[in-house]
Amino acid sequence: MSQQWPGGLIRKTPPTPTGPFQDGSATGVWTLDQMNYWLKQGLWPIAGNAAPIGLFGGGSGPSNVIDKIIIATAANAVDFGDLTQTRSGLSGASSSTRAIWAGGTNASAVVQSTGYYSTFATAGNTATFGVLSVARTLLTAASNAVRAVFGGGSNGSGTLYNTIDYYTIATTGSATDFGDLINTPYYFGACASSTRALFGGGYDGTYTNVIQYITIASTGNATDFGDLAVSPNSAGQNAACASDTRGLFAGNSGGASNTIQYVTIATVGNSTDFGDLTVSRENFAGLASSTRGVFGGGDSSNVIDYVTIASTGNATDFGDLTIARGSLAGCSSAASAVQPTPTSSEIAVFMGGSANSPINYTDAIQYINIATTGNSYFFGGLTQITYEAGGCASSTRFLIGGGTNGAGTRTNVISYGTFSTFGQNTDFGDLTTIRSRVASCSNSTRGVWAGGILGPSNVIDYVTIATTGNATDFGDTTQATQWMTGCASTTRGLFGGGFTSVAVNVIQYITIASAGDATDFGDLTAANYAMAACSSSTRGIFAGGQSPTTNVIAYVTIASAGNATDFGDLIASAASGGMAGASSSTRGVFGGGSSSSNNIQYITIASAGDAIDFGDLQIGVNDLAGASNAHGGI
Repeated sequence: MSQQWPGGLIRKTPPTPTGPFQDGSATGVWTLDQMNYWLKQGLWPIAGNAAPIGLFGGGSGPSNVIDKIIIATAANAVDFGDLTQTRSGLSGASSSTRAIWAGGTNASAVVQSTGYYSTFATAGNTATFGVLSVARTLLTAASNAVRAVFGGGSNGSGTLYNTIDYYTIATTGSATDFGDLINTPYYFGACASSTRALFGGGYDGTYTNVIQYITIASTGNATDFGDLAVSPNSAGQNAACASDTRGLFAGNSGGASNTIQYVTIATVGNSTDFGDLTVSRENFAGLASSTRGVFGGGDSSNVIDYVTIASTGNATDFGDLTIARGSLAGCSSAASAVQPTPTSSEIAVFMGGSANSPINYTDAIQYINIATTGNSYFFGGLTQITYEAGGCASSTRFLIGGGTNGAGTRTNVISYGTFSTFGQNTDFGDLTTIRSRVASCSNSTRGVWAGGILGPSNVIDYVTIATTGNATDFGDTTQATQWMTGCASTTRGLFGGGFTSVAVNVIQYITIASAGDATDFGDLTAANYAMAACSSSTRGIFAGGQSPTTNVIAYVTIASAGNATDFGDLIASAASGGMAGASSSTRGVFGGGSSSSNNIQYITIASAGDAIDFGDLQIGVNDLAGASNAHGGI
């Protein structure tokens, strides 16, 4: 008989731990492997962790009531304390320790700017925090563990705002200007991952289905994300909540809708149907833990219902608020943690790519610290959805050029980001020709792109990474080739494999500091294309490919021409075509792959051997671009 959980106890239906918080349970005798399995699911009880708390504050009346729920346990809300002042049309955001309430109208119908805060660990009344940059009501808010961002709203007399401002949650003080929304909405929903805040729907003179987003760690204007696409899609007076990967928007104006729809926060695109609320309603509030989304209140409603965010389906009854009310605010102690600050050395970024349906492509930038192992984090976004592009970098900047955009149109756009700063890429310039399936490499000063398809192409062009501007012609490859892959030392750039009318095994090289045509270097161990490459200052590594799909890793010594030598194998279960490679001076990493793989694996460049599991991408992609600030060309 096979062994079932928990921990060596044979049971027909093994129980799932109730966690991850201090009053959860995991009864039985457990092995470390079994415990680790449940840790990865986010369900292992962890001593010292408090069960995530949800708070619903204020609302129509206006009310000063703050209700409390334990998100993991369905039950009626209980009294937590009071807002310092009665508020309707306010909004709330939080870290794991503090909830901030701001905006709205008081009992005299005067629009307010003052913010207040509650401490999750201590039930009681609020204390003064600071004022918004503009007094407004019917605004919305979202947060990660560091910043609470408030957007939109009205002055209550017909003036609408596109204002975004933010508080630093751990301190007290006035809000700081962040930027502007695309439009001037109120009566709308907002939610956030650790990196991005999304604002969806609302009323800006007419009901709108626009979803827009910002990168929380930076400042700047909102960018178009997509549309609320599920009918009814003009979602004013909706509520929103999120895990670190999915955002949910629920309900609609006029109380006419019980629709819940969702988006994947790291990508851009339209929403997909999720399921239905237990009752149709408007002017309610949402909050979430890492796994569960909860919606509370609504005009003349005390209903609380919930969903499991990672799945789809209809909501389930949770319990009741202490009093029925609409135009309230919600927040929780399970707000997404801020992503860790990138290290100043050995960062790899994975950019864009083709993702799983229903979101087909992505503009997401994900990153890892190469010297460690673990899952990727979200860094920011590209200037457009991009796949089949080439990435390169100096020690301070990373660039992505060419590729195909979300409309399926090939592009010559180059954009750049700075390793030390989260946020959106910035326009850099253009390649000399429009093309995708392009190879790339760089040293510390020049970024080079070679080959590609409109053709295929034999074009090589380059930029000076520290400046911005259009690319300059460098020379030509030995033959017109698409789907090559590139790597470099400080002096030489190598391009390997690719596809003409068949897969090829050719390796060719250039001297990066001087312009000129590529020269034959040698041959790969087998003909292939859509491989990944990386390098130290002495060795170039070529891995995987998709003609046929292979897990072979081969290497060359960059300073001397010659054929490649077997290095080892990629992880057998990992999809290897369409990966991206990046490296430090000692370690090579490969991310993504065919069928939108989320696998990250690594090798030690100086020694031959098989790849080892590193962790997972937050969103699985293939045909992505990679770059690092510590590769062999620097």
